[in-house]
Amino acid sequence: MQESDPHKQYVGFARVEYEHVRRRFYPAFDWQVHTEPSPRRILDRPVDTARLALVGTAGASVPGQSPFSLGHEGDPSFREIPADADRIRLSHVGYDVPRARKDPDVVFPLALLRDMVAEGDIGELAPRAYSFMGYIPEVDGLISTTGPEVARRLRAEAVDLVLLVPS
Repeated sequence: MQESDPHKQYVGFARVEYEHVRRRFYPAFDWQVHTEPSPRRILDRPVDTARLALVGTAGASVPGQSPFSLGHEGDPSFREIPADADRIRLSHVGYDVPRARKDPDVVFPLALLRDMVAEGDIGELAPRAYSFMGYIPEVDGLISTTGPEVARRLRAEAVDLVLLVPS
């Protein structure tokens, strides 16, 4: 009797990514599975009056900050990016970083959001954006420490809306 594949639920791109990460970087990798969606809250004001924060997984940093670790174990830390930062650095193992460096807004759209504020589409940007490096095969530190810390900071900054940008 042949044993069934315990990961047969991964189909399409999820299957390709799963096999790639296990084969190339981290043989023990498995997806973090959540059976219930995250709670959602209705925005209590129009977007053009809201304070928005950017949180992404582009591996963005600014000069003077250390880049993200590109090791096989991943890096659950985050970088605090000033909303007015004009120089964004990128370090990531999961996408074509040299190509994205030509226009960082494709993975971390901070300049685009500033333009949207200037045009009146968004009320204002929070004083800081936050970036993680999206390759984190062991998520315990992200879930228990760095994710909650960023959430606390966003609340302290009176953020109404968070734009989450996966890379």
